[in-house]
Amino acid sequence: MCWKGAEGIRREKGQIGCTQGLFSILFLGVFLCVLLQMELYRTTALYLEDTLAASNLASAVVDLKEYGRTHKILVGNSYEAYQRYRQAVKGNLNLNDAWEGRTGGIIQGCVRIINYTVYNVDGNQVTVYQYDENGFMTSWTGELGNISAPNGILIESTSIYSEIAFTVRGLFGIEMQAYKGNLADIAK
Repeated sequence: MCWKGAEGIRREKGQIGCTQGLFSILFLGVFLCVLLQMELYRTTALYLEDTLAASNLASAVVDLKEYGRTHKILVGNSYEAYQRYRQAVKGNLNLNDAWEGRTGGIIQGCVRIINYTVYNVDGNQVTVYQYDENGFMTSWTGELGNISAPNGILIESTSIYSEIAFTVRGLFGIEMQAYKGNLADIAK
């Protein structure tokens, strides 16, 4: 083996700079993809928050006879409110009859109503009507100040909480299951 020393090593000018430039471009590309993905999720969350609030309020039809007699704001028939909510969600999200979003839209796949809950506050008593994903209703009563919505907000007046689940498709075909919930407070 023969040692040639430093004069035997050939140097090419700009090789380190070129490698560094390619690495920087690759890093910038990945960073921009992550930013686009995060912006898609943020936009979807804002869009769905508005949609859920509008759908909750569309279903919150107050019992006018009760209000006329006692001035209490109560949702009269929880089943009818649930049906109005379903129609409002379907219309607001532009879903087809199979409850699926449009091809190429923000929401992909089937939209599921995970939870729809009516909280009727009458004095110090809260009557809860909760519909699950299959549309089955359970009801119970509790004391005002002791009942919170699934998002942790304490129920103080007649309110409606709903939560939906759906698939969001991002860049490069990445799909994830998203959940969004909203509480609409019905005040005087």
